[in-house]
This record gives sequence, structure tokens and C-alpha cells, in this order.
Amino acid sequence: MKLAIKTKRLISPLKEIKDAVILINGERIEAVGRQQNIYIPEDYEIKDVGDRIVAPGLVDIHNHGANGYFAREGADALQEVCTWLGQTGTTCWMATIGDPEGVRGGVEAIKRGTQGCYVPGIRCEGPFLYPKYLPGESTAPPPPADEKTFMEMYEAGEGHIKIMDCSPDLPGGLETIKRIRDHGIIAAFAHGNAGYELFMEAVECGVSISTHTYNVMTGMHHRRPGAVGGALTCDEVMAEITADGVHVHPVAMDVLIRCKGLDRVYLISDTQAIAGLPDGDYDWSDRIIDGEYNWVGVKLRKENGIAKLMGMGPEIDGAISSSCWPLKKGVQNMVNDVGVSLKDAFRMGSLNPAVAANLDHELGSLVRGKRADLIVIDEDVNLFMTMVGGKIVHETDLVAELVY
Repeated sequence: MKLAIKTKRLISPLKEIKDAVILINGERIEAVGRQQNIYIPEDYEIKDVGDRIVAPGLVDIHNHGANGYFAREGADALQEVCTWLGQTGTTCWMATIGDPEGVRGGVEAIKRGTQGCYVPGIRCEGPFLYPKYLPGESTAPPPPADEKTFMEMYEAGEGHIKIMDCSPDLPGGLETIKRIRDHGIIAAFAHGNAGYELFMEAVECGVSISTHTYNVMTGMHHRRPGAVGGALTCDEVMAEITADGVHVHPVAMDVLIRCKGLDRVYLISDTQAIAGLPDGDYDWSDRIIDGEYNWVGVKLRKENGIAKLMGMGPEIDGAISSSCWPLKKGVQNMVNDVGVSLKDAFRMGSLNPAVAANLDHELGSLVRGKRADLIVIDEDVNLFMTMVGGKIVHETDLVAELVY
């Protein structure tokens, strides 16, 4: 496809261009700039979106699934998630899986190729996670983060595992973080009771990502800075944030941006299969839920866009089960609740996660030579079109939200 998209406003996201045009040649961007400066060849189809905004497609590098499917449940399930994500404005996601069998299914999907959303690799939030020890769960100590388990995951990934999380307070946790980095995988700090000192020791071992910052980590006190204090102040670490309006208060999100700067914070959805399904009760006793230690026999209640473990009240930390909202919601919340500009919100939703995952050489911004992954929105981030690799995978003139 050779397509020229004209718009009165384009977000790159490092800059805004008025009266812009972007040329798409196949799956790559051929040119971006002001219409008066870009020649459109005769063999290009022209699409004028008028007052609607052209922006980079959203990049979600922490997502366990959606629309009734977990990423770990095989190639067909992963494709179902891809289809749904394209309808929400996410053009790239890192399939987040925590066991060797699930990883093998993810590898199969990558080899097949996916439609609706690009999958550049796999993230493993698990199996190296410290338990939450919620009421009613086993109090047995967790198994160590050992080399045998790591190699099972690594070999199942066939080179497609790009990010792996590890709790440094697990037995063998720091050694496993070193092993992750030694095998060319990005290491992320996740879950557990590590304080500031152990967080910084994990950074010295190779951690470069703070997983869902603020959630499932030790908080900041003025005499005990905790893992949150490390994430806020360590420039070697990029901090991801679940900006769905449920997991983190807008003031805490604002503090994170003020401490880290706009270039060191990125948005994630951290959704699981319940995203995209209607409110109700879900008995998933026969399914493994990623992102937790040995989490089976789960019953969830989704109500008003929040999924919680049945029988547990909001006063219990850890009772919220992942998020129900796609990355687009995080962009909206950053603008409406935190007060950042739309351009900067898109930076945190597209370019910054691409940088964190070492993908920014091919995606995350609208510049010549990168993948033609883009969306068309209005000022309120209502979605009208999604393009993935130069193909339009979703298009509508209706301002209508999916069920999240």
C-alpha cells in the first residue's frame, strides 16, 4: 500500500506538526512533515483525516491478555488478543507469559505472524515472583529462582524472550537477575518485600525496569525509602505505571513523572483475560493466571471496570486482579487527571515503552524508516483508525467505546 495521510495535527510524539502529511510505503514510513514540504507521488492514495489527530500507535510491553484469553493459552488465544488490541489503538504488545508451556505457544504465534497487533517478543512476569500471601493462600515459602527453571524458560523462548521479571528477595534472586542479563534479556524488578538497599543491589545486578511502579512493592517512608524510593530516584531504571485510574492515584503518578522526568516513565495496561468482557462473576478455577506465584483456583468479580478476587474487600492490598483497561485509557488519564499534554502522554504510551524494550529503532514514533504503526484520534483520544505495519486493521466514524 502507498498511502498519504493528511492531517491538521500530527504527534510524532517528540513534536507536533501542523498541516502535516505522512507517507506510507508498504509497512514502513516513507516521509513525515508539513504538507508544503512533502511531495506526494502520483501513485500514492490520499486520505485526509481533517481535524482528527494522527499519532503513534500505542506500545504495551506488559499485557497478559484480553477479551477472554490469556497470552499463555496458545497461538490462537494470542491472536484473539491481537484482534481486540487493534480495536483499542494498541499496535504493538509484548505477550506477557510466565511458564514454559505458555512461552512455547507465544513463540508459535510469533512464527505464524499475527494480525491486528504486532508482537515483537515475549515478556515473562513469572515464574520468579515473590508471593503476595493473600488471605487464604498457602504460606509456604516460594521455590528459589534457580538456573534450571531459568533455562527451561529461556530454551522455550527460542530467543524471543525480551524482558524477564524477577523478585530479588527470592532465594537466588540476585543471581537470576545477573543470569537474565547475561543471556541478553532485559531484567525487571517485580513484586516482593525488597527494601531500598536490595532494590539498588538488583540494579547493580542488571535491573533496568521497575515493574508496575508502586504496586506490589515496598512503599516510601521518610526513614525507609523502600523499593518505591529506589524507583523514583534511580536514573538507571525506567518506571512503568498502570495508569488505569484504579491501581495508582493521580498524585502518585504526578510524583513519579516529576521525579523521573518524561523520558523515564512509560504506560502499561497490565490487563489479563477479563479486559473486554462485561461486568460479572468469572470462575477461572481451571486456568493459570500469569503474573502471580502459582495462582490457580481463581474466582473474580468485575464491576465498574475493576476486577477483584471474590470474597476480598478493597481494604486488602493485592485483591485487585490486574487491569481491565487498554493503554488508551492510560493516555486519557494522564491528560485529564494528571495534567500532562497529549503529546507527552503519547510519548509515555508509545516511544518510552519502545525505548525500555529496545524496540525504538523500529517503532514507537512517526519518523522515516520505522514501522507504519499509527492511530487516528480526536482531542479526547476517541479512536477512529488503527494502522499496523501499513495495514488498516480498524476504522470507524463512530465515537463509541468498547466494553472494557
